[in-house]
Amino acid sequence: MNIFRKNNILIDGLLADTYNFLQSTYNQTSNVFTVASAWGQILFVLQNISQLILYFIEDSITELNMEEATRDYSVRSLARIAGFDPGRSAAAQGEVTIAWNKKNGDVGGGAVILNNNTVIRCQQNGKTYSLRFGSPKVTIPLVAGNVMRVKAVEGTFVTTTLTGTGNYLQSYSISSKAGTYVDQFYIDVYVNDEKWRRYDSLYDIPLDARGYLVKSGISPGIDIYFGNSNFGRVPQAGSIIRVEYLQNQGRAGNVVSTKDNPITFAFNSTGTDLFGSEVDLNLYLDLKNEIDPSFGTEPESIALIRLVAPKTSRSFVFANAENYEVFLSKLGIFSQIQAFSTFDDDYLDDDNIVYLYLVPDITLDITSNMDYFSVPISDFLLTAGQKTKIENLIQGTGSMIATTVIKIVQPVIARYVLNVILITFEGFDPETIKQTIRKRVSDYMIGLKRRDRIPKSDFIAIIEAIPGVDSVSVFFTGQKNEENQTMIRKLTNVSQAQLDEVIGMDQFGDIIIGRNELVLLRGGWTDRHGTAYNESIVQGKPGPLNINISSVVPQNYRSSLNADLKSQIIAQGSN
Repeated sequence: MNIFRKNNILIDGLLADTYNFLQSTYNQTSNVFTVASAWGQILFVLQNISQLILYFIEDSITELNMEEATRDYSVRSLARIAGFDPGRSAAAQGEVTIAWNKKNGDVGGGAVILNNNTVIRCQQNGKTYSLRFGSPKVTIPLVAGNVMRVKAVEGTFVTTTLTGTGNYLQSYSISSKAGTYVDQFYIDVYVNDEKWRRYDSLYDIPLDARGYLVKSGISPGIDIYFGNSNFGRVPQAGSIIRVEYLQNQGRAGNVVSTKDNPITFAFNSTGTDLFGSEVDLNLYLDLKNEIDPSFGTEPESIALIRLVAPKTSRSFVFANAENYEVFLSKLGIFSQIQAFSTFDDDYLDDDNIVYLYLVPDITLDITSNMDYFSVPISDFLLTAGQKTKIENLIQGTGSMIATTVIKIVQPVIARYVLNVILITFEGFDPETIKQTIRKRVSDYMIGLKRRDRIPKSDFIAIIEAIPGVDSVSVFFTGQKNEENQTMIRKLTNVSQAQLDEVIGMDQFGDIIIGRNELVLLRGGWTDRHGTAYNESIVQGKPGPLNINISSVVPQNYRSSLNADLKSQIIAQGSN
């Protein structure tokens, strides 16, 4: 007996089918099934229960699809099942120097002893940093001229003690403290006080070797896995497993020093003298910042997990350029990433080199009173120290193919200015429109990921959506093209083809991005007509963003209708 029609699987449809079945079977009128009757109340309850069941089924099916899942833990668990390990946060790292401040005191033995992971506090952001000495303890003689340079990582080291079960493939979950993350790299595991080695895959652990795996937990934290004797030794029942890991606050640990606001630190831990007596380190030692703490990152976002999980290398090997891009994307500290090799050219000597084009994410250090146009150009480039850190990080993964070499290329800066010509509606403040345009262009350039072109139609679209803008025209002016035109016009017998040549842009006026080019909207140069563009935006002078309101449409009935029609079209396009 078919009570329900298969093409009517809707709550209201199922209820209507139920009414029709009961009326035809028991010859009842519709009045019997109102909510005032027992029949109607029973059907009303069943309707709501059925609705919840269907919602649960729909939600369960949705959460099984990585692209459509709405919950963070669903996406992370699906990625883990697929063999992808979502990246955790990375602590900001810098360097400090420790020296005697030349104050005399009653310090036994004339020296102080500092434990590894001694905690210091930054006076500017209030965050704690741990000093990494590379040994359990260091002794610092209180002697003039004795200076020690030490790595400082943001966060504090935590120890969790577990007990071995003796079972194959033992696993343990360790949760992070609220408001902090477990670091991606600083994790050590000791079994009965013996340090074991960390591996990326179970099949990488040799027979009965002292090895373990670390994976990001579905909930905040990490999961520790041990072997099965064939691949990795099994911790015996009752063995003491000690896990030491760094809890950090990700991006919040980054600090930028300036001449007017240098970074200062103070000890947050005590030390001892040579006789074991406790010593207040701030009384006898000076801390001086040498390298600003940087490269602190947040855990991998859900959007990035969805993007890179299907592309990750299941063998944990950097087999091609895409594997490098996925790994570097997981760090979350670059706005633009491109890895490439040169197999397609005739030069064979560099075919084993993987070139990395990297642009730092300026939003990590940008302050509330700054935007894209006020950020120094140097912030878009990696320093020599940062390049070394990245190279060491990649090489330290052990995932590079033998004989492969990585080289971080220095981006070639290509300067352009954006010219905007507007027709606005009457009644809108011109300065407000200009400031809104500056903000939206700034947001676009900060978030730019493309490595092929910058379409001018993108700027037309974002400017047209600004209230008060009736019509807009934009065009780029490029430094290389203007310098080329200036040079050509000084020559004799110049052909029309040479005059018509445009460097850096195509026939649509879009900017074409070269392989190693970093396109910036910046001035600091002069065009063929002698117009000098300022490096940054200066009121009333040509610069990287030039906005000109050519005319204003009077406010009347017809223009209001046109404005309403335009708003509807823009709204439809955004849906």
